[in-house]
Formats: sequence, structure tokens, C-alpha cells
Amino acid sequence: MVFCSKCGKENSSSNIYCSECDFILMKDEYFDIGKLESFNEIITDENLKVLEENPLTEMEYAIILKNITRMAHDYLDDLSEEFKTRSTLGKIKLLALSYADVSYKSKGAEFGSYSYNHIEIDDRLNDCDIISTLIHELTHHLFNEIFEQMLMYIWEVEKSDALEAYVSFTLGINPVLVLANEYCAHTVEGRFIPYGYQNYGSFNNLIVESFDLEKDSEIIYFALKLGNSIADDIIRILEGFVTLQIRNEIKDVFKKDYVKSPDYDAILLESSETFTTDEKLNHMHVILMSGITIAGEDVNSEEIFKVFEQGYITNNK
Repeated sequence: MVFCSKCGKENSSSNIYCSECDFILMKDEYFDIGKLESFNEIITDENLKVLEENPLTEMEYAIILKNITRMAHDYLDDLSEEFKTRSTLGKIKLLALSYADVSYKSKGAEFGSYSYNHIEIDDRLNDCDIISTLIHELTHHLFNEIFEQMLMYIWEVEKSDALEAYVSFTLGINPVLVLANEYCAHTVEGRFIPYGYQNYGSFNNLIVESFDLEKDSEIIYFALKLGNSIADDIIRILEGFVTLQIRNEIKDVFKKDYVKSPDYDAILLESSETFTTDEKLNHMHVILMSGITIAGEDVNSEEIFKVFEQGYITNNK
């Protein structure tokens, strides 16, 4: 299915014109969309101007979220019978695979990691920890994916290693956005695992390592609020796949595998504080522009950008 970029109507992928408003549907087979393939093609005054002049509307943002949801549907629809017969862990892994590559590691203290469209999980973990870690790392991917899809929509370009590097550069160079991303991942993870097993450890570690609780209280609050706002969007995406039945299956896995009693301290870090949609989109719009602004001011930005880009090129071989 394709969503009209004018009215938001869901259309058959075979349609050329929207069945609701007759607007031409923006699909690769009918349009030659652009592709940004280098730092110099992205970091331009023209691209910054286009960003400045084209903030996303609520409807356009909703279309982007629907299209991200559709990416998983396109992958899982062909595997519907296999999905039903998979174990609970197998279902969550298939969901993660619909968006990113997944592999297992056998060394290191970290449960898992995400970088360059690749999720890595320690296979020595119990199933319950693998499930929660997969959801956590998938959220990092979807956090990046939302910003990337926003750029693709505004600039009318397709995915590329350079564009993905720009998003990672923009979100990774600012400690506040790194913190927001981490809070988002913990919040989404916490939604799909049983009450009492939530863990904001890496979020707390980032605060200790990079911030002063008193001096930076306002920006920490901003990061929490932004991360929570985007977490709500990602939760809605994942709830379309992680049904109530699967959530009950996850509870059963935790009952069987988890060797520690529930700890309710971390649940206190959950928050209902979110930005309104308008506020959220305004902040995300500024973030999208910030990468170009930072790159224009920092002489080392091109080299930093190339490190990110090389990671995507290497990972996509």
C-alpha cells in the first residue's frame, strides 16, 4: 500500500493517482527521485534552506510513521505462517529483522548494541533478556529511521549510505540527543516486558558520564521529554506487531527465565511527560537542520561524517 502525500489516503500500490484526491502518488516507478551520496551533496546551503522552508505537518509525519509500519508489514506478510509457528523470541527476532540485520556475539559485557542498521545481541543471555534487548536496540534503529524518513520526504531523496550517515552524525554528535535516544529505547523496551523488569541503566550511566544533574537539569528534562514523545510513536508502530497475545507470551518467558525477583525502582523513571505533536515536530525540525549547521562550523565534521558513512558502506556490503 502507498499513502498519498497530500491527503494521507491509503492507496493500492498499483495506483498512479490517489483514489481520494487524484494527487500523483510519489513512487519510484513513476518518478526519478534524487539521491544524496556524499558529505558535500548533503551539507549545502540549498538543502538547509529547503529544510527551513518545509517543516513537516502533523499529517505528513503521520504518513511517515505509517510508511515505517508498512516496511515491517511488507517483510512479515510473506512470512505470516512462519511467524505464527515461531517461539516468542523467534517472533521478536523476525520483527527486528524486518527493519535491521541481527546477529549474535559471544564476548563483552554489553547485552547488545546497535550501529549502521545492525543489531548485535549476546547469545549467552536468557531468552527474556534477548527479547528485551532486541526491542531496545530495534528502538534505536527506529529512532534513526524516523529522522531519516523525514529527510527523505522533505528532500525527496531515496535512502543512501551518506544520508544514513548524516542522520547518525546529527543524532550522535549531540549528547542531549544521544540521551533522548537512550531514554526512548528504555521506554519502548519497558512497554513490552512485564511490570517490574524495566531498566534504565544505560540512560543513568549517560547522565553520570556526560551531565551535571544540577547544572544540566533543564536539558536532561528536555532529553527525557523528547525521548518519551518519540517513544510513544515507536510504541504505536510496534504494538501493531507485538499483540496482546505476544505480550502475554513474553510474560511467560520472563516467569520461566528470569532468576531475579522484580525490582520496581526503575519503573519510577518512566514518565508521562511528552511534547504536543506541534512542539515535538518543531524540535525534530531544528534537529534535522542542526547537522548541517554543526558541519558548517566544525572543520573536523567531514572526517567524522566519513567515519559514519564508511560504517554504513562496510555493513551494507
